[in-house]
Order: sequence, then structure tokens, then C-alpha cells
Amino acid sequence: MNTAHATVYQQQVAYFKTGATRSYAFRKTQLKKLEALLRANEALLHEALYKDLHKHEQEVYMTELGPVYEEIKVQLKGMRHWMQPKTVGSPFFLFPSSTKLYAEPVGTVLIIGPWNYPLLLTLRGIAGAIAAGNTIILKPSEFSTHSAAALATLINENFEPQYFHVITGEGHEVLPPLLEAFHFDHIMFTGSTATGKKIMEMAAKNLSPVTLELGGKSPCIVAADAHLKTAAKRIVWGKLLNCGQSCVAPDYIMAHASIKDKLVELLIEEIERAYGKDAQQTNMLSRIINKKRFDTIASYLNQGTIRYGGQTDAGSLYIAPTILENVAADARIMQEEIFGPILPVFTYTKEEEVIAMIEKNPYPLALYVFTTSNTTSNYFVDKVRFGAGCINETIYQLGNAEIPFGGVGYSGHGGYLGKYSFDIFSHYKGVVKKANWFEPWFRHGPYTASKLKLWRISLGRKWF
Repeated sequence: MNTAHATVYQQQVAYFKTGATRSYAFRKTQLKKLEALLRANEALLHEALYKDLHKHEQEVYMTELGPVYEEIKVQLKGMRHWMQPKTVGSPFFLFPSSTKLYAEPVGTVLIIGPWNYPLLLTLRGIAGAIAAGNTIILKPSEFSTHSAAALATLINENFEPQYFHVITGEGHEVLPPLLEAFHFDHIMFTGSTATGKKIMEMAAKNLSPVTLELGGKSPCIVAADAHLKTAAKRIVWGKLLNCGQSCVAPDYIMAHASIKDKLVELLIEEIERAYGKDAQQTNMLSRIINKKRFDTIASYLNQGTIRYGGQTDAGSLYIAPTILENVAADARIMQEEIFGPILPVFTYTKEEEVIAMIEKNPYPLALYVFTTSNTTSNYFVDKVRFGAGCINETIYQLGNAEIPFGGVGYSGHGGYLGKYSFDIFSHYKGVVKKANWFEPWFRHGPYTASKLKLWRISLGRKWF
């Protein structure tokens, strides 16, 4: 056990017990402080993300910083109302009484961030944890080295460790001692399914509740009646953000056989329009995070016919935007989340064929359907269990704080964003307040047939 980490945990537990984090004024101050800190250091954060993932400045703002600012704004706008006790209904048999729900912070929380969006997928959760009034330990991914270092510097130099602190290091060395020694009042993990299983197993030892944001093979269905040019633009944008290293990226396409060839032509046109004929020369396409991931993704290239792309450069961790055809349904690329710029394209003629393909890797994190038919979109929304998704769009479900971001089944459990983040990091304490002016005698012993009849009338009665 790292004694410094243990000390931070113990300090945070003690600080939370003082009640200092509970007031609206404190929470508001901390959220505004975090936002100001990020805005003042955008250049530093952009540099870190470029070193880690070769991210373009626009992509950094569009998919990392901008959505974090938006989430902070949502928390600031809703927090005061969410904190207020809420009066709820009371059943007849509790008469005369009133019932209230009190939102209180859960305590000390641990947020374990991923490497692919090291700001977005950590700081949006942190905004909710701050708004709910908790103390926070953040463990960023060691794979996004420069981003983790930047976060540690900014947060640890500007927040007191007993309130908000970043710990760094190899996850397999840092996390097991923490999780096995201490109870966290909530753990939020974003990452792979395999690691998520380990986190959940370790958290169970101290009954620490867990939110898991994982991944999966998110299908993109393009129906015969889809607006193909728009579909191609939006699919390419969603697939190649962060060089395909997005947990909600379209993982593969199921295109209706009648439009498949035209769609592929439009996809190629859009790739070249957005990134040029040689995407390696542009500064707008991110790179693969490390050599291990590069080797894994590159190995997928021989599992089908390369219709477009396929170029690689291990020295710069570059893999070209690639379209694969003639991929076997049981190929390894279809058993694992691709997490790279390779897009397999399959065809279908009947909608049932699409469902059968999806069921080979059930519970995707996202579902994308391109169609002009409500009947078609409703069919897939109804038939597929998935976290969240879009009709005639990709990725944008992450931008709406009115819906939870999260998975189902193997793609995770628990959703956050906006009020859902506040709820995840809050405990809703219910309190029934009973009046003294009436005491129902039939609740007390000795029990009799007449008292039982009154209970039958007041509890579980039928209204019609």
C-alpha cells in the first residue's frame, strides 16, 4: 500500500465528515474554480493531448474541453434545485403524514479515467461528483502519460488533497491496494470490459458501489432508404474522431445490399475530402495511443479484403482510415472492439439478419441507424438492447445531458451526465413525518378480525 495514497484517502474521509463540502456555496465555488483552471490552461492541455494522441486543436475543444465546460454549466444551473428536499406522495395507510426525499453526497468517491478521452471522460464525471458534494480521488490512465501529468499538476497544485486529488502510476499497481483496503462510497470506471470486471471484483471486497462505462461493438445500420451522402459524412466523422479510439465509435456497418456499393463510394469520397488522399500528411487525424494497440489494430487488416486504405507506419503509430469487405462474421476483428480507424462493411437484405449479427456481441454501448422510415428506426430501437444511440447521426448522444450516458449488460451499467451524474453521486434519503393529532388504533395489538378488515380497506384495496 502506498502510504501517501492511504493518507489522502483518510484525509478525504475525515474532511467529508466535517460537512465542509455540503453547502451550495462551496460546491459552486469548486465548479467555477475547475472551469477557470481549465480555461486558463487550455494551451497546456492541448499540448498534452497532442503528445499523447496527436489530437488537433479543434478536436480537443470539440470532444474534450468544450463538453466539459458544457457539463459544468449544466451542473451549476441545476445544482441548487437538485439539492433541495423534495416532497413526494404518501399512501393512504400512512395518513396523516408527509414524505420527503433529501439528496445528500455519498462521501468519498474514486474516478478511474480512460486514456482515449482523458479530459472528457474524467472531468464530466468529476463535475457531477463536485455538484453532489463529495470528496474526490482521480486516477487517470497511465497510457495517456502527458494528459495524466497535466491533470495531476493542475489539480494537485490548486485543490487541497483532502478534497480533490489526483494519484498517478500504473493502474495494476495503484488500484488493487486502494480498492482492497478501503471502502469508497462510489467508484466510476471508464475503460475496457476486461478491466471493468477486475475493478468490480476488487470493489466488491469492501462493498464499494460501482458505475462501469465500458464499450462493445456498436453497429451502424444503413437502410435502403437512408440519405446516403449525409450518412457517409456523419459515419466518417464519428468513426475517425480520435482515430477511431472512441467507445461509441461505429464499430462496423450493416448496409442494405441495394445501397452498399454506393455507400462505400461516398465513404471514400468523404474520407478524402476531410483528410486528403494521404491522411498521414494531415494534422487532423489522431494517432494510435501506443505500440501495443497499434499492433493489435494492424493485425485486423488481414481479416478481410481492403477496399480502401490499409497503410500503416509503426514509427508514427499511424494507421490509415480503412474500409474492409468480405470479413467473416467469426473473424477476430468481429469478436473484439476495434478501437481504431478500420471499418468493416457487411450487407443485409432482411432486418432479422442485422439482429442476428448484433446478437453475436450483444449489449452494444451505442446503436446508429440511418433511415428515413420511422418504422425501420423503431424496429431496431425496440429489438436491440444498447446504451444510447442516434437516428441519422453518430456520437451526438454524448452531447445531450438530458439523457444518461452509459451501457447495458456487457457494455456497462449506470449512466451519467447532467442530473444523472448528480444522482449517481448522491444518496436520496427518504423521511416520513407523521402528525400527532391522529393515531389509528387498529395498527396496535391485540389484533382482531375487525382491525384486519380496516387494514384490508386501507392497504391494498382495489379502486375499481
